[in-house]
Amino acid sequence: MAYPPQGAYPPQGMAYPPQGAYPPQGMAYPPQGAYPPQGMAYPPQGAYPPQGYPPQPGSVQTAKPGYPPTQGAPPQYYPPPQSAPNASNFNQPLTNLLSPAECDAAAKTLRDAMKGIGTDEKELINVLGKYPPLQMNQIIKSYKSNYGKSLLDDVKSETSGDFGKLACALSMSIADYDVKCLHDAIAGVGTDDDCLMEILVGRTNSDIRALRELYKKTYGKNVEDDVKGDTSGYVRRLYTVLLEGNRDESNIERDALADAEALYKAGEGRIGTDEMAFISILCNRPDFHLRKVFDIYQQKHGHTIEKAISKEFSGDIKKALTNLVASIRNKAEYIASLFEKSMKGLGTDDDKLIRLTVRHRAPYVIEPIKEAYKTKYGKTLAKRIKGDTSGDYCKLLLACINESKK
Repeated sequence: MAYPPQGAYPPQGMAYPPQGAYPPQGMAYPPQGAYPPQGMAYPPQGAYPPQGYPPQPGSVQTAKPGYPPTQGAPPQYYPPPQSAPNASNFNQPLTNLLSPAECDAAAKTLRDAMKGIGTDEKELINVLGKYPPLQMNQIIKSYKSNYGKSLLDDVKSETSGDFGKLACALSMSIADYDVKCLHDAIAGVGTDDDCLMEILVGRTNSDIRALRELYKKTYGKNVEDDVKGDTSGYVRRLYTVLLEGNRDESNIERDALADAEALYKAGEGRIGTDEMAFISILCNRPDFHLRKVFDIYQQKHGHTIEKAISKEFSGDIKKALTNLVASIRNKAEYIASLFEKSMKGLGTDDDKLIRLTVRHRAPYVIEPIKEAYKTKYGKTLAKRIKGDTSGDYCKLLLACINESKK
């Protein structure tokens, strides 16, 4: 997927009705036509319309109110709605795509940095760390057109280590990278639940269909079968529901009080727990609606939905539902906590750090994450990254989050 160029990012969410989906056969990503029509909006009190992967490159568009803008972003909701404390309004400016000449110039810089003996890492950083994903998609295509080679293949052959991993990730479209991350999350021993949650939660139904189709095309297997084979119990059921892509995307106002009571009756209000009632409501309702449900639950029962989950569940499903609620409540703060988790303790989880950086690097996406990180942990994300990484790897990470190594 892709993102718009430079722009501030609000504490207010932005709508993301894109204009295309993945192509079935080698078409440019994404083609016109398969996503929900533009301008879809939930009732005025709910700040989050549906969203998906980015539109077809080639035109300038005005972003609609809501999050993320129409030019593309990680398909997730970030800050709380306007009713939440410290929320504010935001107007996303027009987003311009690169001209053919600009694409060619960036592609040439990349090619010159890698041809001949040795690699000019500084020039790679200047391009790979500069452009948000929508523009980077254009550059990837320009590189292939001008030089008849895959940018990813060239970068892979010219780089190594964690710097190489990050550079390669930045040389992929977000669509391809999402699918790779899904595969990596369930390959080998164990399951990376943080990764699955990050990629699957908050997606439009067309997003989920696109992910399933591209996964099948890339790996020759169904992602649903791979996830089922790597998980068990109610965690398996939770991911199965998310991968069905049946999230409510209608304009119909739901009864938040009824859902709050349904959650109570499925848990604290009965002997035993109706796990599937929790999974169904939390996975299939719109995020703006669920935030209302959480508020009502706390008002009626005197404690948070998180405390109810802690009392009613245990093990992996408890962790999964707790993370799901955290993501729904405030995406920026949730992603900030994942950044911290990737660097906390002995050593750095570089795969996690790279994934978070690549998928959230658009300026209007990363800025609220950086603000949330500073508020939550009392230091800047840039300072944290500088303390845990070094060399060109550190420089490229900082360039991606619009910071510089001083």
